[in-house]
Amino acid sequence: MYCRYVLALILAITSGCASIDEDRLLDNSADVLDRTGKVLQDIVSRPDPYEQEQQALFRQPYIDPLTDYLEQYGDDERRATIIDRVRAERNRRCRAVAEEYAEQPATEPVLEQFRAGYQYSCPAEVVAFADRVAGSRASPPMPSPPAPEPETVDSALGQQAVSDCYLLTSIRNFSAARDACLAPAQAGDSQAQANLALIAHAFEDYPEAFQWARKAAGDSGEAAYLLGQMYAAGEGVAPSKQQAVYWYTKAAEQGHEQAIGILKRYGHRVSGSDS
Repeated sequence: MYCRYVLALILAITSGCASIDEDRLLDNSADVLDRTGKVLQDIVSRPDPYEQEQQALFRQPYIDPLTDYLEQYGDDERRATIIDRVRAERNRRCRAVAEEYAEQPATEPVLEQFRAGYQYSCPAEVVAFADRVAGSRASPPMPSPPAPEPETVDSALGQQAVSDCYLLTSIRNFSAARDACLAPAQAGDSQAQANLALIAHAFEDYPEAFQWARKAAGDSGEAAYLLGQMYAAGEGVAPSKQQAVYWYTKAAEQGHEQAIGILKRYGHRVSGSDS
């Protein structure tokens, strides 16, 4: 009988200890899981250093730092994804620069400026612009000859030639008008010079049209407008939107309605116009 009580007591104590150990084990397991979760959260939320590098590069506006990064880390497999993004951004910025220079005249000074700023990062775009410059050198516009000494056209013959020049041009008898306008134009009559420019342009003699239009553009809105057309279409000159707008503006300032309309479509305001 005594042995039975002892045995029962031992069983109770053993069972109690097991229960205590189980509770401790559960507490310890929960603590471990909590700490593990915090570590995993830190790992997930910790910023990728390569992503930070990309963000820093993209925030700054220059192209050369992108090229420097590609030169330094281009073979780093750990940065493969970032390298692709940086290269795409560098190429996008180069294209944007090329589009800006496409609006500039194809001249040696502009080419040197392009090279100085972007040869390192955008060599293909610089070469393309250099080809434009080479093409414009191959067929340069004829320089304007020195202005002739002004002559008076106040004789009866001179006045008749001026009248014939204006009339024949207005009825588009260009062959006869060219002969009639030559003497007044050489004597400095700006309308006769503008007429010769229009006649030469109609016959697609663009160098002569450019020459007479440049002489008359200061006093003739029609001549200035013709220069704008020639630069816009690249007729006898390298195409240049900048130069076209410049001469359209000169024509508009002299009241040329078509030039005013074109400038409005370009979004340019003209001094003296209603808008």
